[in-house]
Amino acid sequence: MKKYIIHILLVWLFLSIFITFAAYTGNTKLHWIDVPTHFVAGIIITAIIFTICKNNFKKTIALSFLIFISWEFFEITIANLSEREFLINLFKETKFDITQDIIMDTLGLALFFSVYKKRSAKIKKYTQ
Repeated sequence: MKKYIIHILLVWLFLSIFITFAAYTGNTKLHWIDVPTHFVAGIIITAIIFTICKNNFKKTIALSFLIFISWEFFEITIANLSEREFLINLFKETKFDITQDIIMDTLGLALFFSVYKKRSAKIKKYTQ
């Protein structure tokens, strides 16, 4: 499972660098990359917290949502305080964007738990 998380982390890193470059160059046509970036981030954050919380589902969900929402406040703050145009472009937030980001993070969380549940069932089946 750790191998998959590392692969997903690399995908997220690539997407994050790509969207930062697009914002820095002022390319607004590539802003859609924010959607898969949040989806992948939802998977990664959930996996890390699930590991730290020793497979506690309730704690993982609560802490994941805390991080998802905190990140959105961070983006709003950076966009409002920044005087650099590329940071304003990168963290430009609307109600729709905030909602979409949290939904994508949540879908990443759901996918992680779905895959985890299926893998756990397979392992349990083979060990019995």
